[in-house]
Amino acid sequence: MKIENIALLLTPIILIVILSTFEIAGYTHSSNKNEITNNIKKPPIDSESDSIDTTESEENEQEQISENETDSSEEFPEVDKMLQAYEEIQQEEEAAFQNKIEKKWGEYKSSSAKEWLSYSETDNVRRTVNYETGEVSVEILLSGESMISESVKKLLEKETHKLLNSTEEDAYLKDEVSQKIESRLPKNNNIIARGNPEKTPLFNIDRMPELSFNYSGFQKVSSNARTMVNARIKKSKTKEKVIAETTLKLDESILRKTSQYAKILKQMANKQHISPALVYAIIESESNFNPMAKSHIPAYGLMQIVPESAGRDATIHIWGKPKVLAPSYLYSSINNIHIGTAYLHVLYYKYLKKVKNEQSRAYLTIAAYNTGATNVARAFIHQKNFNRAAKKINKMSSDQVYRTLVRRLPYRETRKYVKKVTKAMNHYWIMQQQDVI
Repeated sequence: MKIENIALLLTPIILIVILSTFEIAGYTHSSNKNEITNNIKKPPIDSESDSIDTTESEENEQEQISENETDSSEEFPEVDKMLQAYEEIQQEEEAAFQNKIEKKWGEYKSSSAKEWLSYSETDNVRRTVNYETGEVSVEILLSGESMISESVKKLLEKETHKLLNSTEEDAYLKDEVSQKIESRLPKNNNIIARGNPEKTPLFNIDRMPELSFNYSGFQKVSSNARTMVNARIKKSKTKEKVIAETTLKLDESILRKTSQYAKILKQMANKQHISPALVYAIIESESNFNPMAKSHIPAYGLMQIVPESAGRDATIHIWGKPKVLAPSYLYSSINNIHIGTAYLHVLYYKYLKKVKNEQSRAYLTIAAYNTGATNVARAFIHQKNFNRAAKKINKMSSDQVYRTLVRRLPYRETRKYVKKVTKAMNHYWIMQQQDVI
């Protein structure tokens, strides 16, 4: 299928300033200080179609495979056993919760990478925030109401205000599946890393406009200072029940808390010798700044960390041995950024280190964050062997590497991902230079 040609703005992509003698988790940087400048370079204009062999599967399961094919990786059977048990617990609790919700609502809706969805303690209230479109809804399951009574109005307004004033800690504590998983993981076990989600607002509430509730039916959301909240009664999927719903739309500046994350993000990115602009671009592409993001894999939080893969690599890098990252750890924005930046470091400085051109390696790091180093290799040699691919990559210019990635990566999702992240980096690099973030 022919896809429109896209000329992208590339970022200031060299990610790193290498410090002298840096040794963690069994690999060492050179003692020669190597200053890398952040060059702003436009990507090559892609004048050819993005389409490739359509016989290959287009569903990228975001493998985040971190395979070092020359060094023998350390074995931690106790951790691997716990990770396997963790995965089974996740599946069991998700299935049990889905069954319960389907019985009550007649359907099951769950969170995704860019849409946070939660239920009340009694499961009669469903809240949804789409971090990509800004659409917010609060739904209350009722028995046989045909109109919005005064008591229902008060409940709708209360729940809407409660949602908009929620903190990351509130959201985590109301996540029944995560709470059940935490309760089933062994206590006082140093293999498991737990955390405390921050008591910071989910949204930039200081930019939140005054709400005006409209009970006369849906109308276009007002662009005035007062945000219109529309309310209605609609049919539910269960017999003899209806749903009272409020909907509104939040501005991007309310959803994206770049300024709130700026200090800690810059600190962690610099510690891992990774460009903060890249970290912002990854967060935007992975979750659209949704701290409660959870994909079906599952991957958690702002940087969509998969505990069994990226989490394992990052924790070896940080602590010298792998740890099992519980939901409470990954739903902490600070911890999530910590793990995400560490994983970017592992990709750039360890698994892709045989690529000599830093700009090429930066492109490869972006692709590998989404699909794993071995899948990146397939774009160049059609084999899952990155060390062999590196030999070919080292004979190519960075422009040629970029073109190959956006045309030949085995998954359409990853090809689009490389474009999206590199374009976003340019935006955040400019903000960084202007001291906005």
